[in-house]
Amino acid sequence: MLSAAPGRTDPGHAQPDRPVVVAFLLQDFELGGISQWIYTVCAELHRTDPGRFAFHFICTHGWVIQERFARVGTPVFLGREGRAPNWLVWLRVQRYLQRLRPDIIQFSNLKPYRDLCYRVRPPVIIERKAAMRTVGRYDSRGVDAIISQNRQVMEALRDLPVPQFLVYHGVDLDGLASVVPNRAGFGPDDFIVGQVARLSPGKNQRMLIDVVARVRQRHPRVKLVLVGGATRQAGAVDLLPELREHARRLGVEAVFTGALNDPAPYIAGFNVGTCTTTRACGEGAPRLLIEPMAFGIPCVTTDAGATNEVIEDGVNGFLVPDDDVPGMADRIERLLLDEALYRRLSHRARETVERRFNIRTQARQVRDIFLSLLAQSTRPRSRRRMPEPISAH
Repeated sequence: MLSAAPGRTDPGHAQPDRPVVVAFLLQDFELGGISQWIYTVCAELHRTDPGRFAFHFICTHGWVIQERFARVGTPVFLGREGRAPNWLVWLRVQRYLQRLRPDIIQFSNLKPYRDLCYRVRPPVIIERKAAMRTVGRYDSRGVDAIISQNRQVMEALRDLPVPQFLVYHGVDLDGLASVVPNRAGFGPDDFIVGQVARLSPGKNQRMLIDVVARVRQRHPRVKLVLVGGATRQAGAVDLLPELREHARRLGVEAVFTGALNDPAPYIAGFNVGTCTTTRACGEGAPRLLIEPMAFGIPCVTTDAGATNEVIEDGVNGFLVPDDDVPGMADRIERLLLDEALYRRLSHRARETVERRFNIRTQARQVRDIFLSLLAQSTRPRSRRRMPEPISAH
């Protein structure tokens, strides 16, 4: 249920006289939690409320633009391919925003984004915070509202004099109904333990390899499917060769797909989903758990950040301590051997997504936040017509 600060009014349903221009500042267009949240929300609003919003996705780090963003808005890369952003990039973004004159700017995680918003001063500035590691990086000067991805972050920010809203990730359950499972070449009797995540030390995929190796000592039909790669940003380290070497003992029983634009078929082919993120890295109610659960696939996760807002231990999945290889292996083995337990957790996993992580509900919340904040803004909206597409060069 959407909750706002006292005194905020319902946005109503009157159609605006022109589209609400929303500019998102993001680091890349890949499968990270922030970009995926932005895309799924915008795609749902584009589907259910066509013409009300005009979305612009402004990327500064990752230079690969996914085609799907172009289907719901205007994506543009304003950074330097293969190199980190510098002052010229920030100037380029500032000029883009000044020409665009958006009604709303939403940004995440980076102080330069906050500073750009403060200089441009659109009617509404929204910050989105995910995991706890994003808390305390900078002050909230000039921000009109914060969208938090989980309750843990909201609790940490409760003393800030800024309206705050809780909006979890959302999954398109109807869209997933047509997904054809991809078992990565494994048979129907094999038991696939899988994960979809960027390959990074904080995600701790080495732990997952160790877990699968341990379970396979007693159950050879257990297989590993790991979907993900390094982010395509300057300075990113590709861990795939290192992880392949660590998994050499598994031989052909481990499949590494690399980065995929659409991992849904592989997720649908999992028997168990996993999250092995370290507590130091933390998670913010992560999609890598929510998406398997949407298919009715039980998950086993480390207790890292807000994973416990997705998984209730023993009810819709299992939580284990950070880096607990024997504990995770034990829970996977229980799901492998106990069909009744598997069915019970499968049902509750799907029910959890339907109740708490449905994109229909989440998109409506975001829509109401946008319109409510805009209606109450003291900074005027630009009356200029929508600009022509702006070149990044």
